[in-house]
Amino acid sequence: MRRIVRGLAAALLLGLLAAPAQAQEDAAAPATAASKPLPFQLMRTLQSLQNEAAAGNSTAHEAQGRLLREFEQPMTQQDPGVWADPRNTRAVVQYVLSGGQPAVLQELLKRGEPAGLPPGLAPGALAYVTGDLDRARALLMPLDPTGLHESLAGQLALIQATLIMRNDQKQALKLLDQARLLAPGTLVEEGALRRSVFIAAEINELDRLEKATAQYVRRFDHSVYADHFRQSFATSLARFDVGREPAKFPQLVATLRAFSREQQRAVLLILARDALVNGRFEQARKASEEVAKLPGSDQSTIARASLYTAAARIATDRGDGALDTLKRIDPARLQPAEQEIHRTALRVAGQITDTAAPRATATPREPTEPPDLDPRLKQLLSSAERSLDQAQTLLETASKEKARR
Repeated sequence: MRRIVRGLAAALLLGLLAAPAQAQEDAAAPATAASKPLPFQLMRTLQSLQNEAAAGNSTAHEAQGRLLREFEQPMTQQDPGVWADPRNTRAVVQYVLSGGQPAVLQELLKRGEPAGLPPGLAPGALAYVTGDLDRARALLMPLDPTGLHESLAGQLALIQATLIMRNDQKQALKLLDQARLLAPGTLVEEGALRRSVFIAAEINELDRLEKATAQYVRRFDHSVYADHFRQSFATSLARFDVGREPAKFPQLVATLRAFSREQQRAVLLILARDALVNGRFEQARKASEEVAKLPGSDQSTIARASLYTAAARIATDRGDGALDTLKRIDPARLQPAEQEIHRTALRVAGQITDTAAPRATATPREPTEPPDLDPRLKQLLSSAERSLDQAQTLLETASKEKARR
C-alpha cells in the first residue's frame, strides 16, 4: 500500500508541475496527509495522462489503466467531510466515466445527491457506465453541458451524443461539436472528432466527413488511437456506402488526401471491392484507377488495382479489353480472397467476349439496380461478395502485424 501511495504522490507531483495554473486551487484544498491525495487531485493526474495519450504519448496511455486501478482505494477511503467539496464529487463522476470502478460512485450516492452536482448527473453517469442506457438517457439528456464545470462539460456532451447517435445523428453531431468546444485539446475532443467522422460517413455527408477528417489529422494525427481511427475510417467508408453518388466521388478522393499514400491505397482498394460487390461498377473503376495514380505502389498493389479496374469494365464495356488485362495479372500477386474474384472475372469476361452483341453507339450507363444485371455478371458479384469479408480481414490483420513490428 505504501508503495502505491508513494507512486500516487509522485504522479500527483508531476501533474502539479505540468499544470502550474492549478496551484492556487490546490493550495485552497483542505490540508491532508501526503499519503492521501484528494479525489480532484487524483483525477487531475489521470486527465493529464489521458491528454498526453491523445497527443501521442504511448507510455501515458499504458499508465492510465494502472492508475485507474490504484486510484480505487484512495477514492473509497476518504474522510466523509471531503465530499462536501464539489471538486471532489465532480472528480468521482469523472473517475467512473473514465473507466474507474462504479462502486465508488454507488457508495457516494448512498449519502444522497452529491454536493455541487446538478440533479440526475451522478445517477445518470452510473446508469451509463453500468449499461442501463434508457435510464442514462432519461437522466442525462435534459442536462445542459454548458452549465457544468469545465472539468465535466465536454465529457457530458460527448456522452449525450453517444446516447443518441443511433437514432438522431444530426443532433449527435451538434453535441459532438459542443464537446469539442468545451474541452479543446483533450481526449474528449479527440473522441468527439472520431465519432463525428463515423457519423458523417454513416449519413453520407461528405462535406462534414472531409472537414472532420482534416481536423482530426491536423490535431491528433499522433494520437495513440490514430492508427485504429484510420482502419475504422476505411471500413466505415465501405460499410456506409460513402461516395455512392458519382458526382461526389472527387470530393471523397480529396478527403483521403489527409492520409498517407499507403493509407489512401488501402482505403481505395476497400472501396473498389465494396463497389464491385454492390454493382456500382463505375465507382469500382474510379477507386481502383485512383490507386494506380498514387506513386510508389508495389507490384501487388498494382495487380489488385488492375483486377478491380478490369472487373468493373466487364460491365461497362461488355468485356472489351478487360479480358486482356485480366490475363496479364499474376494471381500470385493477389490476396487469396481476390484470387477467386480473378478466376471468376476471367470466366465471365471470356463468356461475354464470345457472345458480345454489336457495340452500342450510346455511352453505356452504370446499372443502378444490381438485380437487373446479366446473369454472368451476377456470378462475378457473387464471387466478390464471398471474398469481401475475408479480404477485409486479411487487410486488417496485415495492418495490425505491421503496427506490432
